Amino acid sequence: LKPFWLARAGALFANSNRFVRTCVFAGMAETKERRMITEAELAKHSKEDDAWICIHDLIIALPKDFLEEHPGGPDVITCLAGKDATTDFEDIAHSDSARDWSSKYIIGYKEGAEEEAKTKLVPKNAELSKRGGGLGPLLPTILVAVIAVIAYFIFGKK
Repeated sequence: LKPFWLARAGALFANSNRFVRTCVFAGMAETKERRMITEAELAKHSKEDDAWICIHDLIIALPKDFLEEHPGGPDVITCLAGKDATTDFEDIAHSDSARDWSSKYIIGYKEGAEEEAKTKLVPKNAELSKRGGGLGPLLPTILVAVIAVIAYFIFGKK
């Protein structure tokens, strides 16, 4: 007998250069084969009845039921169809459940993507914050230093 958590966990399998992803969503196992997709092919899928987007080098095919259930409505997504929508996706600050929902529709990876794109899912918020970058972690320190300098000049000179 397998433990409950192991029986429901998703698994990744590699079979002679053919990557197959098995994921568990809502208690149902789903297997999808991923393939490399060029920007030109992505651009062909830019209509509401045939919408693909690219998020974090992952190509996501958005069926009609996804578009109808999307909280922002179909127009928010279809205006980005056929394009890389990573920046727009992250600007909205999607929840981890929205990221899981998006991962169900991954059909491939962008041409030129790193090897991990063949098996990864849409990254969770915690994964993105671990990557860091920019001034994020330093911003509070910089802000305190600037306030201290301003306070010194305002209150220190008497």
